[in-house]
Amino acid sequence: MSIINDDDDRHQNRCEKMEVNDNNLRSQYTIGSNDFILVDEVGERPKKNVKEKFHEFSSCLNSNSKTVFTYKTITKRLPILQWWPTYSTADCIGDLLAGITVGLTLIPQSMAYSALAGLPPQQGLYGSFVGSLMYVFLGTCKEVPMGPTAIVSLMTYNTLHGLGPVYGTLLCFLTGVIQLIMSVVGLGFLIDFISGPVNSGFTSAVAILIVASQIKDLIGIKAAGTTLLDMIISISKDINHFQLGDTWLGIICIVVILLLRRMALCQIGPKDVKEQTTFHKIMNRTMWLIGTFRNSIVVIVSSYVGYVYITSSGHDVTSSEIPPIPFKVVGKIPSGLPEFDLPKFSITRDNGTTVGFFEMVSEYRVLEL
Repeated sequence: MSIINDDDDRHQNRCEKMEVNDNNLRSQYTIGSNDFILVDEVGERPKKNVKEKFHEFSSCLNSNSKTVFTYKTITKRLPILQWWPTYSTADCIGDLLAGITVGLTLIPQSMAYSALAGLPPQQGLYGSFVGSLMYVFLGTCKEVPMGPTAIVSLMTYNTLHGLGPVYGTLLCFLTGVIQLIMSVVGLGFLIDFISGPVNSGFTSAVAILIVASQIKDLIGIKAAGTTLLDMIISISKDINHFQLGDTWLGIICIVVILLLRRMALCQIGPKDVKEQTTFHKIMNRTMWLIGTFRNSIVVIVSSYVGYVYITSSGHDVTSSEIPPIPFKVVGKIPSGLPEFDLPKFSITRDNGTTVGFFEMVSEYRVLEL
């Protein structure tokens, strides 16, 4: 009898445990639906007077200013404070050679980019050194070129369409304001959505347009156009008036630059530097310097050739007239710097009508590729 009673007790305890477990499961499944019931218990917000709001604003401004004016933040915004303490003499020599090379190349290059943008040559010179001086203090990448570039010049030309330097200055100002706002808001992540093929295709298309736009200057004809088809049609119409002097001078400069570039990669003597003699080292260094300064050499030599032609023809160098020489030159460049002033947000035409800011902006055109 005791064995039977023990079995009954065990069976009863097991049933009681199963009922408890069932109740727990039911309670778990029913609790979830009640937890997501929204209860509107919104109390009235305490009203703050002007003094309390000003105190809250000043405390927030004080906390933000402490994070802004820290050494880490200042060195991040002014990268010159990071590399200047470790700047060495070897770095100075390398920068001096690079500065001379880039500076002598930047003079004709900036004028060429200005012509590509449809602006006077002096506008390219103004824009070439201002960005470089600012980038000394604010630059974060030494490989990034500052100043006029081919893509920016082409986009400027397609936007201005010969409107003039006043519109170009306003366009540059508005572009800087937009970039500053995008930097403050933090929209740099948008570049992540531009795929590599899109960037490559855009760069390749612009390169083709730039080459097509420079053919007219290479052969000395007059042509214009905003699209590749327009440029080809315009060049084909005036191809019969090509100038032999411009063509030969351009081809010779291109060949010389390519040869000097190849010279910078050549070496004399054994490949191992330890096995080279003093003569080998001097010759290799000399060829490297000549190849590195190839752009400057071509600019100086071609400028001297143009000066010899102009002086031998008896033409006044200070005159604004076109000299009678077999190739085209840039012409007279105004000396000095322009007046430092804000861009003009309204202009007065020759007929006395005033063009406002919004009318000036509406005259810009969208880039067409």
